[in-house]
Amino acid sequence: MVLVSSRPIRYAYAGFGLACVGAGTVGIVVPGWPTTIFFILALWAFKRSSPRLESWLLNHRVIGSTLREWDEHQVVRPRTKVIAITTLWLMIAVSLFLLSSSWVKVLLVVIAIAVTVYLITRKSSRDA
Repeated sequence: MVLVSSRPIRYAYAGFGLACVGAGTVGIVVPGWPTTIFFILALWAFKRSSPRLESWLLNHRVIGSTLREWDEHQVVRPRTKVIAITTLWLMIAVSLFLLSSSWVKVLLVVIAIAVTVYLITRKSSRDA
């Protein structure tokens, strides 16, 4: 990706990326809150705004290897898929138990199915 040439737009991308890192960090400690998608969005924003922040994220000791595999090969480790799908369906089950609105329940299940299919159809990394 190429850096955006306009300084205000680069700052906006960097700000968006930092907000996504914050949201992804929340997802590490809050069950059911998505994590990886926020870090992928942050990487996308940092590629357009800051090589330093992009490098920091790609070399991060916790999330860096997963992001590098996605960035370089668009692959997801099998273990990551299992954890993501299991967590997704556990949180959907809890939500279905707690919610009373039928249309919201149906919407959650449809979204969960779509996310599950998306994850299952992603290539798996060769070295996992």
